[in-house]
Amino acid sequence: MNKITKEDLESIFKKIEHEEKVHISKSERVLVHKNFNQKQEEITLKKVRKKIHKLGLSKKRSNVYEGLLKFTLVAGFGGFILFVLINYQAYFSQLEWIYYVNYLGRSIPNTQIADSPTPTPSPSIKSNKNNLILPIITETKNKPQANEIIISKIGVLAPINWDVAEPDILESLKSGVAHYKGTSHPGDGGNIFLVGHSSNYFWIKSDYNQIFSLLDKLQSDDRIEIKYKTSTYIYKVIQNKVVSANEVEVLNNTPKELLTLMTCWPVGTSLNRLIIQAELVYVN
Repeated sequence: MNKITKEDLESIFKKIEHEEKVHISKSERVLVHKNFNQKQEEITLKKVRKKIHKLGLSKKRSNVYEGLLKFTLVAGFGGFILFVLINYQAYFSQLEWIYYVNYLGRSIPNTQIADSPTPTPSPSIKSNKNNLILPIITETKNKPQANEIIISKIGVLAPINWDVAEPDILESLKSGVAHYKGTSHPGDGGNIFLVGHSSNYFWIKSDYNQIFSLLDKLQSDDRIEIKYKTSTYIYKVIQNKVVSANEVEVLNNTPKELLTLMTCWPVGTSLNRLIIQAELVYVN
């Protein structure tokens, strides 16, 4: 058995490149030469061919992995851009808040909504069963029927669709905020459960696709106003939390009157639910 010379190796390189349609780079040729020189052993042409074939396969695998990595990066970046475009209105609201409120320290232009004035109660007025201060309301039959939610801090003004069954909620959200059927109503005590979009597909035409996109900005003692029938119900925020999508306990009734607002979270996903709870403090 003869030792393989450098010339023998070069002839094998050319033969393999021709038969297997692969290019053996200069660095691969050097590696093969070094491998044989270090071992200082008699190697058949078949063994050399096998060694170079392995190098070729390794290179092919490397190209495949590199291609997959590039495809994953491009697909991931493209998916992210598409995700942002679909939810651009909600993300624009978030960016506006960061710029105007967090950076400039002032409210977002053209979004502020005036709260209804809270009357000063008379000492002679008695409280109801929930220990709420209830002013005397006269001539209620002449007052117009009202039906809306107002959160002046985040620019929310929307009609409320009452007693919406679960299968109809998505359709109902096109025209405002949906009240979950089976939960309480303002003034009745218990848990009043309202649902609104934080974002929605831009091709769905609605003025309320991102009505709750800034719901996460609410903090303790922030005011929420519900106009229901002939009365105005004023609530103050007591809790802001994120729960899993299957945590249905937030629908449970409560001993005292609470207003619960829910939206999908984070914006643009349905992974979790953002929950705002507020207690009733005044009825006018």
